Amino acid sequence: MKTLVLGASGATGKQVVSQLLINGILPKVIVRPTAKVVEEMSNDRKIEIIKGSIDDFSIDQLKGIIEDCDSVVTCLGHNITFKGIFGKPHRLVYNAVKKVTAILNESNKRKKFILMSTTAYTNKMYGEKETSGEAIVFALLKLLLPPHRDNVNSGDHLFKMIKETKSFEWIAVRPDGLIDENVVSNYEIVNEKKRSPIFDPGKTSRINVAHFMVDLLSNDELWQTWKFKAPVIYNKE
Repeated sequence: MKTLVLGASGATGKQVVSQLLINGILPKVIVRPTAKVVEEMSNDRKIEIIKGSIDDFSIDQLKGIIEDCDSVVTCLGHNITFKGIFGKPHRLVYNAVKKVTAILNESNKRKKFILMSTTAYTNKMYGEKETSGEAIVFALLKLLLPPHRDNVNSGDHLFKMIKETKSFEWIAVRPDGLIDENVVSNYEIVNEKKRSPIFDPGKTSRINVAHFMVDLLSNDELWQTWKFKAPVIYNKE
């Protein structure tokens, strides 16, 4: 079993790679040529490393990369710097999701796709609602902050293509406020947000997000529970 990880050099992506190895799943990763690949990753022969930007790969090149993979996990995100927030590419996640899902949908083998989303994304197509205060803030964020707009468009793309999905299944995992922890701790998975990500945010450790994503890939019963949905993950307090 092999999984392609996008954004593998990021804080959550590195945790996903580690969890894949723990579960006996071979990781294939795409990292930017300028990214600092951790030494453990570059020295581990079980990890196939491809250097490049997903925006620069043609459809045929990316199709070749995905071909021997059973699943794709994307942990792409914008750096929390002025350039990362307001600089290009503004549609980093959306462009990757659109390109990868188009390839997966034409695959001869049914594959799985996991998007690391956020509780800032509201699953309106499944009836999830925002308070009036949240709606105002989210509208402003979508207008002013390209990363938020990118996340919303990425989630919407998955839900809008449900009826057109032929050759792959997907899940959008939504953590709340991300924190760093060294070990997997107790966490809970719910269908809708229990807390306001604006006015009462919870916490989710990156390692717990990675653990849940890889558990989804390893446990078919769990996958069937959450496929074509956007589960929310919180650390248990």
